[in-house]
Amino acid sequence: MGLKLLITGFPGWLSSRFLETLPSYGTDFSSIRCMVQPANFSHPSLKEIPWETAEADLSDEAALRNACRGRDVILHTAGLLHVKKIQDFYRVNRDGTQRLLEAAVSEGVSKFILISTNAAQGFCGGPGSELDERSPCRPLSHYGKSKRQGELVTQAFHEQGRIRTVILRPAMFYGPPVPERHLNIYRRIQRGKFPVFGTGDYLRSITYIDNLIQAVHLAIRQDAADGEVFSITDREIPTLNEILQAMADALGVELRTCRLPAWAAGLSAGLDQILERMGIYWMLPHIVGESCRHIAYRIQKAERLLGYDPKVSCREGYRRAIAWCFEKGLLERKLV
Repeated sequence: MGLKLLITGFPGWLSSRFLETLPSYGTDFSSIRCMVQPANFSHPSLKEIPWETAEADLSDEAALRNACRGRDVILHTAGLLHVKKIQDFYRVNRDGTQRLLEAAVSEGVSKFILISTNAAQGFCGGPGSELDERSPCRPLSHYGKSKRQGELVTQAFHEQGRIRTVILRPAMFYGPPVPERHLNIYRRIQRGKFPVFGTGDYLRSITYIDNLIQAVHLAIRQDAADGEVFSITDREIPTLNEILQAMADALGVELRTCRLPAWAAGLSAGLDQILERMGIYWMLPHIVGESCRHIAYRIQKAERLLGYDPKVSCREGYRRAIAWCFEKGLLERKLV
């Protein structure tokens, strides 16, 4: 008898790709339930596995219990990455996770997989100081802090013996189905107008989406994963410049960028901190403020305990992502 799975955050980037690639992972699941907000879903194309939807919001305890009823495993992908008000990060990423865990326990769910983020741990100092799961967690952004607090809630449930949990921390992930914000980056690369602050030689761990999905399946199956936290990234750690070059090569254009001084990113980071103290989130200064930081993580623990084996490299991942965009007519091919 296969597992009965509940997926939150559908339709979303990770949840949609998880369902799309499910046939290649066999028939571990006897049914899939997707938790959706009212009138906010499209039908996944699942033929071999019975599936259904449950309308629920992370603030609605009764609806959450209904969504969890009869499930064996929860894959919790729902969360807020960009908001208008800082408090919304905590309302969803921490408090919503706790409500979902309470509902899962009340309905006898046996395992809970939390998709967290590298932002819950923070930045590293550069080459030779890449972070692993033993490194202290020093999140700087409210997004990272809220996700870290969601992790702590999840770990507490496991330590109390209430439910088995696994926490996965991907870095920025990429790949199909490509969201609009990544399309905008590819278009800027095509036009030769992508801004780079400082040298661009900053380490950037990234996660091809199918590598992350492999880790999700392993976390569900492996008992050795219970109670653990895993960094999930591609095996190599490229620099920002190398990532941009991989994009340009996949697009078939010469890499041309707009070089800007590193101090401008520092000013943007300062503005971001001032706005945060006022309870305001503005995406632009937040992203620019992080552009000269090293973001690098080791994956040896996931390789050892999970059997994680990321097959797709940065260059291949961007080739696949951009080929998908060409195929869907979302990008126009340009001549060099």
